[in-house]
Amino acid sequence: MLEKMIQTVARKIIAQEYPHAKSPSVVYATVSAATQLAETFELNNLVIYNEAKGEVFPGRITAFWNEYTLVVVDRWGNKDESFPALPGVRSKAQYKVGAVVAVAMAYGDSPAIIGEVQL
Repeated sequence: MLEKMIQTVARKIIAQEYPHAKSPSVVYATVSAATQLAETFELNNLVIYNEAKGEVFPGRITAFWNEYTLVVVDRWGNKDESFPALPGVRSKAQYKVGAVVAVAMAYGDSPAIIGEVQL
């Protein structure tokens, strides 16, 4: 009886104080929508190789941020109904609609794409 009461109290405290502990911190998701934003970022101090001419020169790249809507899936790629769609997930990386990505939600914070995965 005491053991059951302790378990009930522990579950209640975890649900109230640490709701992120009930969900995995990393999940798989499919990209259901992708939008290129007008906002840009730069990759500086790059070294460009022109192998045809044997030249090497410094360079930089200006690229666009991307915004994705993600649908959480289980380890087999089936939609996980316990999660809502995750809109507005921004990334510097480019993913096509239908790509499967790993998504981190550290401490229950906003989702961040770790990278593309293959199930």
